[in-house]
Amino acid sequence: MPFKRFFQILFFLFCLPVFAQTGPGGVGNSTTNVLWLKADVGTSSSTNNTPISFWNDASGNSIDVTQTVSAQQPSFATNVINGFPAIQFDNVNGANVNDKLLGPDSPLLDNTSGYSFFMVTRPQTLDNNARVIISKRTSVSVDQSFMHFFFTGSTFYTDIQTTNNRYNTSQTFSSNNNYLIDQFFDGTLTAASRCRTYISGSLNVTATETSTLVTDNASPLIIGSTDASDPRPFGGYIAETIIYRVALNDASRIIVDNYLSAKYNIALSTNDKYAGDNTGNGDYDREVAGIGQESSGSTTSFSASISGGLSMTANSGLDNGDYILAGHALITNTTITTDVGGMTGANNARWQRVWYVDITNTSTNISTNLEFDMSDGGMGTFTLGVVSNYVLLYRAGQTGNWTEVSSASSISGDRILFNGITLTNDGYYTLGSQNFNASPLPIELIDFSAKVDINHVELFWSTASERNNVYFEVERSQNGTQFELVKKLAGAINSNSTKKYQTRDENPYSGLSYYRLKQIDLNGTLSYSKLVSVDCENKLNKFNVYPNPTDGTVYIETSFTTKENVRINLLDANGKICLSENLRFVKDGLYILNIETSLPSGIYTLKITGVGYTETQKLILH
Repeated sequence: MPFKRFFQILFFLFCLPVFAQTGPGGVGNSTTNVLWLKADVGTSSSTNNTPISFWNDASGNSIDVTQTVSAQQPSFATNVINGFPAIQFDNVNGANVNDKLLGPDSPLLDNTSGYSFFMVTRPQTLDNNARVIISKRTSVSVDQSFMHFFFTGSTFYTDIQTTNNRYNTSQTFSSNNNYLIDQFFDGTLTAASRCRTYISGSLNVTATETSTLVTDNASPLIIGSTDASDPRPFGGYIAETIIYRVALNDASRIIVDNYLSAKYNIALSTNDKYAGDNTGNGDYDREVAGIGQESSGSTTSFSASISGGLSMTANSGLDNGDYILAGHALITNTTITTDVGGMTGANNARWQRVWYVDITNTSTNISTNLEFDMSDGGMGTFTLGVVSNYVLLYRAGQTGNWTEVSSASSISGDRILFNGITLTNDGYYTLGSQNFNASPLPIELIDFSAKVDINHVELFWSTASERNNVYFEVERSQNGTQFELVKKLAGAINSNSTKKYQTRDENPYSGLSYYRLKQIDLNGTLSYSKLVSVDCENKLNKFNVYPNPTDGTVYIETSFTTKENVRINLLDANGKICLSENLRFVKDGLYILNIETSLPSGIYTLKITGVGYTETQKLILH
């Protein structure tokens, strides 16, 4: 290995600080989780059927994949698997026209005696041709680190280091089905057991690999093709691809599988440790993370940055077979003063975001430290109040009174810490304040919405109370992560009554875009609202739908000047009709739809039919 290359690896492994568990599901960090491509973040576009020029790595290692040739750019596709997007590769065969994404030759992707791969995909073309999800090689067995692909007999194949020990699964795969596939390589084991492939969490095949080490291979990373010059395409969707440069222990593998299973609604055939993703429990599918232990090792903590604001560390009692997994259901978070029954004190408030916590405990009770992180929870940063007013809330069901499990132990920056918490009950947990005035969670924002009106966007919000609120800034973004200022409006400073606000974006982005509120108080502390989206490509639509996202009540504005019959069908991610009715007429051009609150949060399709018109629009239900 060249000295320069060797030094790069040593620097990465030994000179960086120790990171929290920020990998998928709370497993690993950027030193071990070297690639994390997930279609819900980091793409050059989030507009349906739009070609993408880049898909950025979420692992923290910046191993981004790109495509500058427009004819070879795959497309962003919304609402593909359980309401989440995926990248679609179009199955066009031929040099310089087949879709693929290329990444750099990073030393983090090889030079290792262990690998763990996780892939979520929906193939659309399985025809005995090599349909590659991910590879790193220049050509057949040349500078080859790995390749994972569908091939002969519609089975799944794996190459490690060369093609000499190529092996495949016994299970056959079918087009237009969703799959979760794991592949592991451990060069420290005997040759006959170095490779394993799991499908939906179950071991399918153990295979021989003669190599003990994947060497330094000077080859690019490729998504959707065997190598850079191969014209064969991948036909179908890739939603998420994860690489660790170690062979994960069983507990870590099971946690990542549960994270992916919950997110994409792909049932695990074994080791399903998380019931929060079940419809009966509310479909708490988002940002599932966990801790757990098996005889081969453990994962004992996860960071708030990958779970939507909650972190957890095991203190004691984590035995073999024990797990705690947590996930939530809301895209955005805010502070609410409703649904706080059972709390003590006055001026009660809580986070809107709630986590379903699933505990698998074989013997000793598990003691944990919990933290709620304001910025990671989407609440911005602000000055926290009296520590004893913050409480950990629990209830067994989705409704009913809350139980105050414990008062907070301490405050550190924008984090509220609860130490020595023994978790024994499955159910719903969140953060509350017994005195909102003395110990704030930010301003009490009742609503924030946006709607397209001809050639501009109207923005509305209202607050139930304000404390030291100097002003608001309305910000907009094309990707949901990078924002710019639109308008600045003065706040009420202090108020205990409802205040309504409205402003306008005269020059909105074309296509899908996002808006948020930034609130600034007297000492400069910031907090942020939830995101709302608008699609300015729909300005000429017959129907304007708002608010979107919604908590249940939707207004549908039309160009009609008289009462006309308007019918809707609300379809879930699988195309199943959840609601079908005639809309209630309010006044000329305005109709109202009330959606049952029992429907799970997610992305729905709203099919609206008027006299001579039919239109479909996406609707996000909180």
